[in-house]
Amino acid sequence: MAAAASAETSVSGFARVAIIRAIPEGASLPALPPSPPRRRAFLPDADVAALSRLMSAVNRLNGAAVQLSKGLREAGHVPEHAAMESAIRDIRDLKIEGVRLFQRLQE
Repeated sequence: MAAAASAETSVSGFARVAIIRAIPEGASLPALPPSPPRRRAFLPDADVAALSRLMSAVNRLNGAAVQLSKGLREAGHVPEHAAMESAIRDIRDLKIEGVRLFQRLQE
């Protein structure tokens, strides 16, 4: 801190300058190895892509239902909370079926 104060700069500024001075010049740095080849682009079948979009919507629905259920519980709406918990179980069953369908499409 005393060195930064005598240089009339902040501690982070003093550290930054010291680090930059310690780094060797660009010409003396070793060459980087070549980058690995890119993977082939994978384009899913139309059915798999459609199922993916559907399951994405189901996941958003599940998140919204969980948040609504939590809000109902915290507000003391017990019957409504119980109904939402039942709906969440149904959504989770739907998610399981979506995974099974996805596996069948990949066969």
